[in-house]
Amino acid sequence: SRKEAADFCVDHQSKPFYNELLQFITSGPIVAMEILGDDAVCKWKTLLGPANSVMARTDAPDSIRANFGQDGIRNAAHGPDSVASAAQELELFFPSSGGRGPVNSAKFTNCTCCIIKPHAVNEGLAGKIIKAIINEGFEISALQMFNMERANVEEFYEIYKGVVAEYMEMVTELCSGPCIALEIIQSEPPKVFRDFCGPSDPELARHLRPGTLRAVFGKNKIQNAVHCTDLPEDGLLEVR
Repeated sequence: SRKEAADFCVDHQSKPFYNELLQFITSGPIVAMEILGDDAVCKWKTLLGPANSVMARTDAPDSIRANFGQDGIRNAAHGPDSVASAAQELELFFPSSGGRGPVNSAKFTNCTCCIIKPHAVNEGLAGKIIKAIINEGFEISALQMFNMERANVEEFYEIYKGVVAEYMEMVTELCSGPCIALEIIQSEPPKVFRDFCGPSDPELARHLRPGTLRAVFGKNKIQNAVHCTDLPEDGLLEVR
């Protein structure tokens, strides 16, 4: 919202570009991340490069803003200047009180659910999977990382209980580490996301549907890269 953006950009209040910055940052969805590492604030600023993307292309050609930014406002990504600012900004998006941050971008219409499984997240495959989904023409309308508790996973996978022999192993995998949940919009009726995921067994997928997500990124029936909604009528339910 504009008020959240104003709180976030308070340091720039006196700058001539302030209103343009607010207008831009509220013009569509953003992705907020907490990233961890030694001297994270400084290293992230270095990776970002100079605030003006045009200058970044000259002074730091390998930086994020040099490669993905356009100018001083549309400069691809943001980074706080200090540990104190980082803490303040993280509190806005991920409140330590357990409250909610800004409204998420889920649309809850023409949607289906995709979950990038913990093994794929841990192997650093999330970016490649997301890129493959977008390149195939699907819209990712919401995305969030979760640590799921076993009871939640058992409820989520209840449809497979007594039906799939690997049910318990599937449950164990999904609560073994962070997973990334996505809302996928299927606006074109012929475009079915489940088809793009491929057969649940990656070995089978590699023979029958070699270009699918599970064929490319899956290891076995349990660690098969992604979960997708099986029944069209369950898409909204799983996203919610």
